[in-house]
Formats: sequence, structure tokens, C-alpha cells
Amino acid sequence: MTTKQPSEQLVEMLGQPYDPKRIQALLKPYGVRRLPTPKSYFNDEIVWTAKSSLRMDLYRGPKLENLTGLRHPDPQEWIIGAVQFLAPGADDRVKTPYPGLLPGSLAMSSSPVQAMSAYGQPAMDEECEWPGFSGRILAWRGQGINIVLEYEDSLSGR
Repeated sequence: MTTKQPSEQLVEMLGQPYDPKRIQALLKPYGVRRLPTPKSYFNDEIVWTAKSSLRMDLYRGPKLENLTGLRHPDPQEWIIGAVQFLAPGADDRVKTPYPGLLPGSLAMSSSPVQAMSAYGQPAMDEECEWPGFSGRILAWRGQGINIVLEYEDSLSGR
């Protein structure tokens, strides 16, 4: 039996209640000692872990229902709606890339060709340029999950 990467386990938590202790245990090898409890008065919250270069978008039931059409039984419970594995520049707090392997055994340094080998032909493959971003975006739409990889152009490559 193969042990799943923390990234794969995090992706499997999409749509599940946010449990900071369980997620902290997954990220402990990356130096994460504690995760915050959501305190927003609104129905959405972002949880950052700069040590592991990770962002999670959390939603309460009513907001999640508006976004997905799926009804959640507890309107006050925080649900994991998105997991983002980040590279430097994604936010001022992010100084290093996500340290583990991504789902599909990809690294943050994997090329678009390697991503397509892991995930198949993308539904979207576009070169984009707008203020603050120039690069290539690959996106896949699957059953209950969307995967997006952004390859930003820089002086040292992509």
C-alpha cells in the first residue's frame, strides 16, 4: 500500500469540514505547527500557511451552496472549498515554493509537458498577459475538481 502525499490528502479533503489539527498533522513535516481557526463574520475565509506555501479557501454552507449548488447540512460549519499550492510571488508571505510533491507526483518545478503527462490533455491551454501576470495557464476540469497550473514568465524562465 502506497502512502499518499500530503497534497493528495489535502485535495481529498475538498468539500469536507475544516479540521485545523488534522491539516496541521499533514503539514508538520514542512514546519507547520499551528493552523488558525476561521474568524470571519462573512461566509468565506482564507487560511494561509506561509511555511508550507499553501492557501485554503474555506466557506460556510450558504456560500458553498451559492458557488456549487450543493447543499450542506450545517450552515455554520467551515468547509474546504479550494487548496492552492503556491510559489514565491503568489503572495508577499510566500518566500519558497510548496515543498512537497503535488498530486500526480509533480513538483512545483515541473514543466507543462510533465503536467500534461500526469493529467492528460488540458481543457484550457492559454498564453496570457495582463497587468501583473504574463505566462501560460493550463486547466483541467474533472468530476468534482478543477486543476489549474499557472506558469508565470520571469527573467529566469517559467
